[in-house]
Amino acid sequence: MSKADINSQPTTNKNVSRVKKLYQRADKGILALCLVFILTLPLYTPRIYASDEIQYFSYLHSVVFDFNLDFTNEYEYFISINPKKYEGFKKDLLDKKNENNLPINVAPIGSALLWSPFYLTAHGISSLGNAMGIKAFNPNGYSPFYIFSVTFASLLYGFAGIIMCYLLAREFLSRFWAAFGCIIIWLASPLIFYMSITPPMSHANSLFTISLWVFVWHRTRGWKLEETGRFVPGKRSLKAWFALGVLGALMTMVREQDGTVMVVVAIEALLSYRVSLRERNWSEVRRLFSGNLLLVAGLIVGIIPQLLTYQFLNGHPSPSTIVGNKLRFLNPQLLGLMIDPNHGMFLWSPVLIPSMAGIIMMWFNRKLRLISILLFAAWLAELYISASFLTWTMAGSYGARRMVGVSLVYIVGIGYLGWWLTEHRRLLARWVVVGLGVLFIAWNFGVIVQFSAIRDEQSRQNLDPARVVRDQFTVVPGKLIDTAAKFFTKREDFFKK
Repeated sequence: MSKADINSQPTTNKNVSRVKKLYQRADKGILALCLVFILTLPLYTPRIYASDEIQYFSYLHSVVFDFNLDFTNEYEYFISINPKKYEGFKKDLLDKKNENNLPINVAPIGSALLWSPFYLTAHGISSLGNAMGIKAFNPNGYSPFYIFSVTFASLLYGFAGIIMCYLLAREFLSRFWAAFGCIIIWLASPLIFYMSITPPMSHANSLFTISLWVFVWHRTRGWKLEETGRFVPGKRSLKAWFALGVLGALMTMVREQDGTVMVVVAIEALLSYRVSLRERNWSEVRRLFSGNLLLVAGLIVGIIPQLLTYQFLNGHPSPSTIVGNKLRFLNPQLLGLMIDPNHGMFLWSPVLIPSMAGIIMMWFNRKLRLISILLFAAWLAELYISASFLTWTMAGSYGARRMVGVSLVYIVGIGYLGWWLTEHRRLLARWVVVGLGVLFIAWNFGVIVQFSAIRDEQSRQNLDPARVVRDQFTVVPGKLIDTAAKFFTKREDFFKK
């Protein structure tokens, strides 16, 4: 052994030791989530294809390149790519005019706001590359690099939302069950589809903003339940109250229906007022009222960009009347959205059934009872608004896409149920629960194959449970190789509406 080899040994050992220490200190749950993220990267599909995606994206191009909210040239660009496919899009959004005589855009601006740092970075790099004579860079706002920037941004926001779900679930569960819940819901529900296969939709961003809001709300709540079940109000700082308002506005600007999640803080406030008034603690009542006013102030300040957008686009600081006409608050199709044979979310994604069972079971845990009530209230609020849409069936969509944003609820629920089955009652071994989770994942990917590669546009409009079950065993296995080859070699032809 040479002198150089001898001298290098201590350095090598030190490096190995450092890596080992870093690994030992690292959160193994987050490491597992990072591994899954890497493994799912091949599913990432950078393209803008559907009507909603074009509407979200058009804000960026119109503001950055045209300095207006007239989407005529943006819509014409996408229509020119495939005039036949976009016949309906042209008729409904370009040819029709809104109240301000502009092409219709019913999408809120939240996704565009979240994408904007990535889009502007892509524009800067494209402009610099083009100035240097690199032909691959085309600074027109539509080139593949721009599309990659916004779609990859959604993928990252979705993953950040999953990490926040994990950190929040870890408040109630062990790291194993928190990570288990994240991975199962990520891969066995529509989340993987809207995060990786169709990232330009708003649902990955919705997961991020809802999870961020709930995470901040929980970390700043301060209240607790005593062993007797008595509610003890917390002392959230005034800054935290204002932050909740601003984050609530961002959540609403990504998907307007997501503002209903703030029912959580409303219930919390009612419980706090009840205790403070009963104890005649007037200073606490004043402090709580001040906090509530700051939350409203933060909400108003945060929503200003959306109100200005409405004003410039529609001629009034409110959504287009087209959106309002789609809602029927007095006749929501709650049962239909959950269990309808054609469109029910629990039939599309069976994993959601044990997930909601877990949330309900948390009610029997005195320490987690209030958390279960609040999470269930957030889920029910989203369910109600989604079921109030005339388009509650979400025909042509993969599963109940409007409910993807509240995946946090499913994650906590399935994680708690897994823990309860293995630790509390010891009904099942841990490996059995994990195995059942893997089966749910396999089932979901089989349905994705059916939806994306086997069904035509007409048969995608609803779910035939008997046919789905039959095809999972008789058609999907024979289509796996062909579907994988098509997915990785002709990605542009995969999942055509």
